[in-house]
Amino acid sequence: MSGLKSRFDWYSATFEELDDGRVPAHLAVSLDGVVTWGRGKLGYAYCATIERDDEALARVFTGSARPGEVHVAISGDVCDRVVPLIRGLWPEHRVARADSAMDFTSDFEDIDGRALAFAQERGLSYRLVTDSDGGATRYLGATSSEVMVRVYKKSEQLRKVHPERAAEVPDGIVRAELQVRPNTRVKADVAKMTSDDLWGVGGWTQDFASTFLDFEPERVSTHFRRTADWARALHYMGKQYGPTVRKRIEQVGNDAALAEVLEAMGLSNV
Repeated sequence: MSGLKSRFDWYSATFEELDDGRVPAHLAVSLDGVVTWGRGKLGYAYCATIERDDEALARVFTGSARPGEVHVAISGDVCDRVVPLIRGLWPEHRVARADSAMDFTSDFEDIDGRALAFAQERGLSYRLVTDSDGGATRYLGATSSEVMVRVYKKSEQLRKVHPERAAEVPDGIVRAELQVRPNTRVKADVAKMTSDDLWGVGGWTQDFASTFLDFEPERVSTHFRRTADWARALHYMGKQYGPTVRKRIEQVGNDAALAEVLEAMGLSNV
């Protein structure tokens, strides 16, 4: 499978704009599209859909309780055009969800058997969903987790979505799709990652890319070990009282200031 290329297939981003109403208009002009306004969701009052040739290119949610906050959602093949545009126009954004997809020709049953063994070896949750049209999707990882992988029959999915062109779809296309919903600490970092980089967000997704997709994404650290209580206490003590203690040291010297601090804390005789 060497030479495979990943691409974004879902991208939702949040950012601040002084005039949030300008975002839909700016995207419509940049994409040569039109704006259709509707009711919002996700805590936003309005949703502006940017369309061209009856195709939805992006959905822009505005009217947040937080003034100026904007949420943009993009999905499907249009990500190839719209994600670079969003990143160029509003680079300082936070990613709520991003999907990275790879399509290749293979026998699904073979890939699925290997994916199942992969999940079992690592203690991952998994499930297989099938339908009456011959479609099948293997899910790896919990739906509530930061990362999840779907492996499915892309040929069957395309024929179902586009029945008028079913005869044009070749057999045996399989898609491997990673879904990342980053934690708050790294939402801004994900905004700078490539679709390949996303596979390094999870340790097991990195292994999956290496095992099944023939490329080695760099491991991305998204979780941080909790700081020891003493270190946290010192940090906040220094932040709150540091300037006052420093001023006192300038007045009476280190030893006298230290003695006063210890006495105030009831530790002078310890």
